[in-house]
Amino acid sequence: MATLGGKRAGAGRKPGQTSRPQLRDSLTKKQIADLLKKAEDLAMAGDSLMLKFLLEQIYGKAPQTISGDPENPLEMKITGVSIKIKK
Repeated sequence: MATLGGKRAGAGRKPGQTSRPQLRDSLTKKQIADLLKKAEDLAMAGDSLMLKFLLEQIYGKAPQTISGDPENPLEMKITGVSIKIKK
């Protein structure tokens, strides 16, 4: 009796294959650059969710939530730029 699953030669999804098309495959390099610029502009304008998203994409997700005192907002310095996160 044959067994099913990953032990069978050639079983499973091949490396690099996806089960659905990826958005990045349908965008031009210019469209991707424009989206990244827009995301950067939003983050630099104080959009805390966009800033969090970009930092997680660059450095990985933080192991725990970082929060500050409401009286003294958390200040982050990124490459010489000061950004205050408001809740």
